[in-house]
Formats: sequence, structure tokens, C-alpha cells
Amino acid sequence: MICTMFTLRFDITEISHWAAKYSYPQGDAVPIEIGNKARKAGVLTREEFLQVARWKSARPSKHHQTNDEQIVQEVTRLAFSTPSEALRLRSLTLLTGVSDRTASAILHMCHRDPYPLMDIRAFGALGVEKVPWNWSAVWPEYTKACREIATRAGVDMRTLDRALWAYSDAHGIVAT
Repeated sequence: MICTMFTLRFDITEISHWAAKYSYPQGDAVPIEIGNKARKAGVLTREEFLQVARWKSARPSKHHQTNDEQIVQEVTRLAFSTPSEALRLRSLTLLTGVSDRTASAILHMCHRDPYPLMDIRAFGALGVEKVPWNWSAVWPEYTKACREIATRAGVDMRTLDRALWAYSDAHGIVAT
């Protein structure tokens, strides 16, 4: 059963169509490569963390830079290994400059379990008109809804995210 707060604005059979229209200026090849490596290693290096965080949002990069190698490795090791869903997202926000949305990008790219990206475009494509005051409060329901949609469509989470982003971009629909 799909969660009620998140309703796909287009037919589920169109996910591949919209995913093929995904066009992000910096692409996503580098964070995908980093994610593949991190899933094997169970950890991110500082440089890998900086690249994924910059891909999600360049604005706080000066804050991200203040995290040293040890803290990045310890926090990401915890986030990638804990069985606690809540701790996976929250632990990443211990890193300086990492918001819930950046934490979701790290999980999306690097965790062995499928995670969506928290993004105003994705939320808009899922029928959310107002940006949540507390992103982490909607995280469990959002994750569940995206996992259910991806499973029903027979696509991976990266394909679903690309489709949500492209649909939003094409229609000018974002949560505000």
C-alpha cells in the first residue's frame, strides 16, 4: 500500500520515460561510482564525502570541509552499518554542514539499502506542495513510499529519483 502523503503525479508505467529525460548539469556518474565503492568498503573517505555532499548541495561546502578524515569515516561507518533506520539518517547530520537532505543523498548513493533523495523536486513530483518544516519527520513515510513505488515499477531507487527530478523539472513543480 502506497503511503498517502506521497502520490506519484504521473503513471507508474512512465517512470522509465521520465528517468531517461533526467539531465542534471553535473551529472551523477561520480557519486554513483563513489557509492559503489562505499557499499563495498562500508565507509566513505573524507574526499568521497566531500564529493557526494557537493553534488547534493555546493552551498555548505565550506562547512563540509571542516570535517576531518576520522570523523567522516566513523560517522559514515555507523550510518552504513547500524540496523536502526532512524540512526542511519540522523548520524550523518553529526557531520558539520550536513542537513537531512544531504544525509539522504549520502544514503541514496552509498547505502546497500535503497533510499530516496529528499528534494523539493522529488517531493513536488510526489504531490507535496509545502516543504516540510522538519524533513526528518517525514523521512520514514517518504522512504517507505519511494521503496513501494520503485518495487511496484520494477526499477531501482536511482531510476525513480531521476524520474521524479525530470518530471518536476519539465512541469515546474516543486514543493515550496
